[in-house]
Amino acid sequence: MAKTTKPVPLSRKKQLRAQIATTLQKTFPELKKLVGEKKFNQHVKKASKVLAAGAAKKEKKPVVTKRKTVEGKAIA
Repeated sequence: MAKTTKPVPLSRKKQLRAQIATTLQKTFPELKKLVGEKKFNQHVKKASKVLAAGAAKKEKKPVVTKRKTVEGKAIA
């Protein structure tokens, strides 16, 4: 019996970076011809990393503070 492993799903940030990279590559094909494929791919990778850095952050839950109690009475 062969064991099959499910592919690990990419994180939200990595998915966003991949989407941004494909969008940039589709948007600027003429720039790819001018600069060269290797250099263009490096710049696309850096740009997608910077753009995804702020967009993929999770929202933090607000901190709830509890009041201290003394013998069952709440202190204001």
